[in-house]
Amino acid sequence: MTDLNHTINDYLSRSSVLLLTPSHEPPDNSACIDLLTRDPPGETNVLSATLSASPAERLSLWKREAGSELPKRATIIDGRRNVTDAQLPTSEAGSISVRGLPEDADLYDVCLAIASQLGAWKDTDATTVACLHSVSTLLTTYGTDRVISLITGLNDLCERLDVIAHHHVDPSAHDEETLATLRPLYDTVIEHTPDDGWIPTEREATTTEPSFRSTTTPPGGAAKTDPDRPETVPMRHSFDTVLDLLSPPRRRTLLYNLKNQPTTEIPIDRLVEEIHDIERAIPIRDSSPREEIRIELLHNHLPMLQEAGIVRYDADSETVHYTSNQGLESFLRYVETVELG
Repeated sequence: MTDLNHTINDYLSRSSVLLLTPSHEPPDNSACIDLLTRDPPGETNVLSATLSASPAERLSLWKREAGSELPKRATIIDGRRNVTDAQLPTSEAGSISVRGLPEDADLYDVCLAIASQLGAWKDTDATTVACLHSVSTLLTTYGTDRVISLITGLNDLCERLDVIAHHHVDPSAHDEETLATLRPLYDTVIEHTPDDGWIPTEREATTTEPSFRSTTTPPGGAAKTDPDRPETVPMRHSFDTVLDLLSPPRRRTLLYNLKNQPTTEIPIDRLVEEIHDIERAIPIRDSSPREEIRIELLHNHLPMLQEAGIVRYDADSETVHYTSNQGLESFLRYVETVELG
C-alpha cells in the first residue's frame, strides 16, 4: 500500500495505469491529478477524455488539486452525449482546447479523437500524459469486448508514443468477472480501499495480449444479414496499426486521397499538390507550403505506409504505388465522414 501524500508515481514504472476507485470521490480526483503531474505542468502535454464530467468540471478539478499553473498544452475531449455545456469559461478558452465529438458518436469516434490528439503531440518537447474518465461509462454504453479492444489499442499506442495514460474504473459499478477481465490489460493497477489506502500492483510481462482482430467487427458492416450496412470485409491490419497510421492529420489526408485515386501509381508531385489543396479547403487544418508537405511525406508518412504494406515509393521515378485494401478503405470512408462530413 502507499500514502497518496507521498506520490503514487513512485510505484509506477510503465505507461498504462488502471485506477480502481469510486468515481469523482476525493481519492479518485487526487490520484488522477497526481498521475497527470508526474512532471511539472509547464513541461507537460495533458489530454483529458471525459465521458461524464464537463470540461469546466475537469478544469476546476485540476485547479483545486494542482494549483493555477496550467499544462504547456492541454486538450479536453468531451465525449458526453446530448450536452449543452461543452465550452470552458471565456478566460480559459485560449489556453485549453475543447474537442467535441459528433452528435451520433460511436466508440470509434472516442478512440480516434484520443489517438489523433496523441499523434499530433508526438514530436513535441514535452511529456504527454492522458486520462480516460471513465471506462465504467464506456462499459455501460458499449459491449465489453468492444471496450477491451479500445483499451488494448490505446494502451499499445501510448506505449509506442511514450505516453503515460491512466483509465478510471468504478469498482462498485461492475462485477468481479468484469474487473478480473480489465486488470491484465494494464501495466499497473492502483486500487483504493478504505482500510489500506492505495494498493499498487504491477503486471508481469506476458507473451499474449488481447487482439482487436479477434473481438471486434471491422468497420464496413456488422454482418452479411444486416440490411442497413454493406458486407463485412477483412481488415489486413490490426486495430493498433490502424490507430497509429491515422493519428497524424496529414497522413489521414494522404490516405483519403490515395483511396480515391483512379490509378494505383501516383507521381509524388501530384500527391503534394492535391494534399496542399485539400488542406487549404479544410477550415480546421493548417496548410503548409508544398515543399514542407513533400519533405514530410518522403521522410515520415510514406515510409510508415510502406512498412505497413500500403504503398511503395519508387525514388527513381518519384512515383507512389498504392496497394488497395477493401477493409482499410471501408475504415477510411467511415473516418473521413466523421472528420470531414
